[in-house]
Amino acid sequence: MTVHAVLGAGGVIGRETVAALRRRHARVISVGRSAGASDADVESRRADLLDPEATRRAVRGADVVHLVAGLPYSSAVWERDWPVIVRNAVAAADAADARLVAFDNVYAYGRVTGPMTEDAPLRPVSRKGAVRARARELLSGLPGVAVAVAADFYGPGARTSVFNRFAVDPLRHGRRGAWLFDASLSHSMTYTPDIGEALAVLGESSEHGVWHLPTAPALTGAEYVEAAGGAPGRTRVIGRGLLRLAAVASVEARETLEMAYQYEAPYLFDSGRFERRFGPTPTPYATGIRRSTQAAAAS
Repeated sequence: MTVHAVLGAGGVIGRETVAALRRRHARVISVGRSAGASDADVESRRADLLDPEATRRAVRGADVVHLVAGLPYSSAVWERDWPVIVRNAVAAADAADARLVAFDNVYAYGRVTGPMTEDAPLRPVSRKGAVRARARELLSGLPGVAVAVAADFYGPGARTSVFNRFAVDPLRHGRRGAWLFDASLSHSMTYTPDIGEALAVLGESSEHGVWHLPTAPALTGAEYVEAAGGAPGRTRVIGRGLLRLAAVASVEARETLEMAYQYEAPYLFDSGRFERRFGPTPTPYATGIRRSTQAAAAS
């Protein structure tokens, strides 16, 4: 039986990846900063991924290593920590003679005209994008490594998702749902359970290279907010001026400003290559948003 180690198992992507692997009756090593409960299918191990030896110990015995760790939304933290984590994951997978499947976002592409595909050049226009581009170049140059890319994500329990935070959560409390900069533009979002399922599929395959994970055809920001329960025509738009004002006191707002370009033009993500190769189709937004709102209401 193939053994999968999930680095960063405590985050939403890690939890969805572990769940998808369990549905396949795979053996899983769940690796996080704190040890969770172990059972017959999942062995929990504790490791700081900034520590190379701890990372090697954590994946010992694995056939596949999934790197799905997240970091605080800070350019400085990403510049300091992400290259270290990636190098440690690569070295640990190599020491275990395991395949590496690394989860990534689209920041390395920068501004793209038309749909983003796996062939898009890496032209970052942000500090966080530059960090991701350097890591992507390293990973793409290694034999046997699969890089799994998603658009902005949303889903049940996805606390760091922009959509969950600006639309799902406010609507749950009776406030207006919001969107950044321009709610009339189409913007792709990837459903977190689909990400976990696709990472499990990639881990069980022998494929390498860059793969865009299943993502439904884009809706507009206003359509997403209305699907979450917002009144038609009542989507609140958070513009640059308001975000700059918030940035005086909020690090997160300052970090979001450099990514404004993603919301000021159509943001279209093409996952056709993965769907044609592996078969899984993306969850419709109506279903994914309903499940996200239900999970928020139950929390």
